[in-house]
This record gives sequence, C-alpha cells and structure tokens, in this order.
Amino acid sequence: MASYAATERVGEVALQSLAPVDSTPRDGPGDGSTANDQSVVLLAEVGGVRVLLPGGLEPPGQAALARALPDLAVDVLKVPHHGSRHQDLDLLTGLGAELALVPVGADNDYGHPDAGLLTALEAAGARVLRTDTDGPLAVVVRDGEAVGLTRD
Repeated sequence: MASYAATERVGEVALQSLAPVDSTPRDGPGDGSTANDQSVVLLAEVGGVRVLLPGGLEPPGQAALARALPDLAVDVLKVPHHGSRHQDLDLLTGLGAELALVPVGADNDYGHPDAGLLTALEAAGARVLRTDTDGPLAVVVRDGEAVGLTRD
C-alpha cells in the first residue's frame, strides 16, 4: 500500500485510490482472500465529509492500509466484506467513523454481519446501518455532516 494517490475529481466528489498499488494477479488459498486483498480501495470526499470504500479488503490488506496511512480518519465507513468477522478491528474502530454502512444480504449463509464487529463499531461511536435490516442506504451531507438515510 502506498500513501495517498493523486486526487481525481468527479463533479464535487474528490476521489483517491488507496489500493491496490500492485494489480499483478496472485495465487492464493482458493478462499477468495487473495483476490479480496486486491480490492479497489477509495477515499471519497464531498462537502467536507470523508468516506472510506474498502471493497472486500481482508485483515492483511486492512493492516497494510493502516501501516500506510496511520492517521487515516473518516466520517463514513463502508464496512469491508459484508461485515464478516474477519476484520482488523483496530483499523476499523480507529477511523473515527460516525456512520458504518454494512451492505449485506438478509439471511445469508455466511452469518454476515458479525455481531462482535457490529458491537465494536458501535462502541467506537459509529451508527451502524445495514442493508439486510434497514433496506437501501444513502448518505447525504447536511451542514458539513454525514447523515445516514434508510427507507424508514
């Protein structure tokens, strides 16, 4: 993982690609973790609100991100890998996110999202929103603050 890449602008959104630094295909154990650690990781900023979009990044990739960007702080976190229990909790809870979004299917066979992960994010001060229980999610910026919206 390298430090911040150049910023690209799309309308009012500033995007930085944080990973992958090297897109060379790698052999792995066959469980998808190697491919997940090649996820595109974006840092988006709009209206002063910072959003981390880490794809399916696994704990080794999350740890590499934490080493490369030890002071990374965001307002909104899209929780990696559907809220699986395989996470670098120090990174995720240390981001300072006010909102944590978990895109996950209802009644999935994997047990996602992990209850311990959700508890840790809430204990760190994040409001956790999940697509399996809250339906479609949206984040809007109001007066410089991230506000999570659900269908209710």
